[in-house]
Amino acid sequence: MKQDSTRNAAYTVDCEDYVHVIKFNPFDSGDACSLTAYGGNNYVVVGTCRFQEEDAEVEGMQYKTLRTFCHGIRVDAIARSPETRLDALPPQIRFCTAASDRKLRLFTSDLQDKNEHKTFHGHSGYINDLVFSPKEGQEVASVSDDHTCRRDSETSAHCQNSTEPITRMSNGCCRR
Repeated sequence: MKQDSTRNAAYTVDCEDYVHVIKFNPFDSGDACSLTAYGGNNYVVVGTCRFQEEDAEVEGMQYKTLRTFCHGIRVDAIARSPETRLDALPPQIRFCTAASDRKLRLFTSDLQDKNEHKTFHGHSGYINDLVFSPKEGQEVASVSDDHTCRRDSETSAHCQNSTEPITRMSNGCCRR
């Protein structure tokens, strides 16, 4: 990646579209690289980055996109699951998003064939933030302008399962 002094940023990554939110993985993912996810108008990009401050063999920053997930609507918040592991065989990526349609979407991928999402309904206002439970990562807490804090899990009554793969193809279109 290039260093960009015009915006006073230490490093930049070129993106295809607007980016509304970015999160570094706060949990150990089993890899020396930092795991990131950023969300735009219709997608979430999961990638890794390694900085020269962390690795003497890196000049500047190295960024690698692992997978682009179609989201279908603007991404407003992202949370990472502690279950995310890059050193597992196959790797396991789990994250949850919040969007303006007042729904949470839980994505699970092995970065190969398994790309699933589940949708959680229940908030009646804008979702301001969300977080996974830090130990097992089975529950997601979210807070909303509807003055509620909800705790959801994959077994919640308001969870809609979908095993349709959702990935972004090289031409920018979504495939389900």
